[in-house]
This record gives sequence, C-alpha cells and structure tokens, in this order.
Amino acid sequence: MKTQKVECGRGLWQGRPACILRNDVVVLTHLTGGGHIPDFHFLDAPTLNPFWIPHWKLRDPMLFRPARDESEFGPAPVGKLLSGIAGHSLCLGVFGMPSGEEIAAGAVLHGEAGVRPWTATLRSGHDEGRLRFSVRLPAFGLIFTRELSLRLGESVVRVRESVRNLRGADQFIQWQQHAVLGPPFLHPDDCIVTLPGSRGITDAGGYEGHAALASNAEFTWPLAPGVEGCSVDLQRPRRKVGSGFVAGIQIDPRREHAFVCAVNHVQRLAVGYVFRRSQFPWVTVWEENRARTAPPWRSREQARAFEFGVSPLPIGRAETLRRGETFGTSTLLRIPARGSIGAAWVMFLCRVPPTVRRAIDVTCQPNRLHLATDGGGALAIPAAAIADFLASPSPDS
Repeated sequence: MKTQKVECGRGLWQGRPACILRNDVVVLTHLTGGGHIPDFHFLDAPTLNPFWIPHWKLRDPMLFRPARDESEFGPAPVGKLLSGIAGHSLCLGVFGMPSGEEIAAGAVLHGEAGVRPWTATLRSGHDEGRLRFSVRLPAFGLIFTRELSLRLGESVVRVRESVRNLRGADQFIQWQQHAVLGPPFLHPDDCIVTLPGSRGITDAGGYEGHAALASNAEFTWPLAPGVEGCSVDLQRPRRKVGSGFVAGIQIDPRREHAFVCAVNHVQRLAVGYVFRRSQFPWVTVWEENRARTAPPWRSREQARAFEFGVSPLPIGRAETLRRGETFGTSTLLRIPARGSIGAAWVMFLCRVPPTVRRAIDVTCQPNRLHLATDGGGALAIPAAAIADFLASPSPDS
C-alpha cells in the first residue's frame, strides 16, 4: 500500500545508520556516517537504484582504523573515504587529494565531510517531509548544512545547502557534488548521459597508467580526444575494460539552469540533477572501468561520475589556485570571513517510454521539470514552484 503522507524515519542500510525519506512515489536513503546517499528508487521498483555501490564491504568511515583497515581499503588518506563511499557524496574544502602538509595533519581525499558523522533532524508531514543534516569540519573551520525535502506525489527531491565560515578570514574552497552511477543502470548499450556542456579539459594525471583520454587536452563536449587518437563520446559508458579517465566540463555559460540526466532505455528509467550554473559552473566526468587493481578496487568496479560543482578537476586546492580561471570561469569559491554561502539543487527520477534513448534538455517550468527527449516528445515531471525553489536562499539564510 502506498503511503498517503511523506515519511521521514531512521533505519539501517547495509548495517549502517541511515535516514529514509519516503512518499507515495519514491524512496531516498541518506547515511549519517559521511553523508552519502546510496539509494534513490521508485517505491514500486526497489531494485532499480541507479547509484554505484562498491563491491567491497562498506562501513561508516569514522570506524576506519589504519592498522586494521589499510590492507583492505588502502592508506588512510584515501582508504578512510573509500571504506564508506557509495552513490552520491560531498566533496567540500578540497576536491581531490589534499596537499602533502594537509595529509600529514590528517586530511583525506575529497575533504572531511565524507568521513565525519552528520547529525540529523527529521520531520514527517502530510504534504511534505524534510531531512536536515549538519556536519562540522574542524580542519577548515566550516559548518555544512543540508536540507532535503520531498512532497507528496512527486519524484523530485529538493536540496538546500549552506557552508558557514567560522574563521575571521576569507577562505577559498572547493565544493563538489560527487554523483556516481553504477551497474546495472550503468551499461554501455543501454545508458546515455547528457548535460549542457561547452568546453572541456582532460586531467593531466594519466589515470595511473590506464588512461582512456589524452592527457591535459582541451576539447568541445561531448567528444574528447582518446589516448589512441580517436574521439571518445563522453555521453556513453565505455566498453573497454581496464581503463578510466577524468575530465572537466564547463557548463554552457548561456544557461541559467544546468542539468545532468542519465537514461537507461532498457530499465525505462531516467535519473538527473538540476542546478544553477552560477553556483555550480563545472561538471567533472570520472569513469572507472575495472582499471584500478589495488585494494579495495581489485579490478572489479565499473562507475561513471558526474560531479557538479565549483571546480573542473579533482586536483586539490593548491593546483587549482595555481591554474586560476579556466575558459574564463572561476574554479574556486570564496567564503567571506564569518560569512556563509548557499546553494539549491534538485535530484529526480522519471520513467521514460521505450522509444526514449537520451535526454535532450531539462528545463524548469512553473510547476514541473520539462524533460525533452529524443523519443519524439517531452515528459513532464511534477515539481511545484521548482524555479522559485532553485532561486531560494540556503536553509541558514
């Protein structure tokens, strides 16, 4: 029986403490250990979760102990995050590896938010339910707040976030939503991901000797230069096993609202995000296709991430600062002393007819998201006052 109210509850996901947001259409799970979102599915299709769930045994990252766990998950600066990562996670403060000095002081991959405990308050309601989270990041002197809301009858989750600077000095940080898709939703024959990209640049790191793309090369979305000289369409997961890549995509500067949308035509399912370009002007595309052999990867993982945020590449703050603007677009975010800054974005699920292979565009209408497709029509996703929400202030404003 479908619920006739929006319910917020506490439970477990793979044995880990979680908060669950549920209406009469969809269910979303949000972990309190590291703030990851591992599951988002239609109420009547619980097995169709588009997010990446690693093969390795996951645990809350606060439980990581180097002497016990490094052989399983890797050295602490990386292994602590990997021990708990799943689905959608947050990179805050730093995107990528911290500096050597930061690592010596205890810093980890993608910053503190993904490895610290998040406090939660829950509010159920007949028409709307809310989950509110906060996490303190002592190394950066920040407090992060996230509020998720879901209305009855909708498959759109609204998210408001804020970052507050506790220090008496300006800070320049990175802030990225690390959204990762995985099998069986992610499939080279069945899945196509689109976004309103403009110019792009590949990472210079070479992907640990298994790069699918040419190093440090500029291109125009969606065709990137392959390492073997041919073009690679970044809208499709690659077939070639044993390779991977990282690339930064500039959102079309003419857009007010940006989006990322993935369609699996066999599952007849679309999942996506809508956000303001002024807040998150970049999407980082990462693919791991059984390339990484070290623990915990062990050549088993297939994942494709579309990480929207303020930076093009996960190269840390120091290198991002050294490079400065890319394609005339900023790559770091300034938070004033004792100040705060907010953002709003939404995530959605949508069922698609069998004729639809890809999304062409996602736009905001007064009370819906409008999904234009290649299947000869458009799909309306109910979302009351959605444009007003995306223009609204953060939960702490």
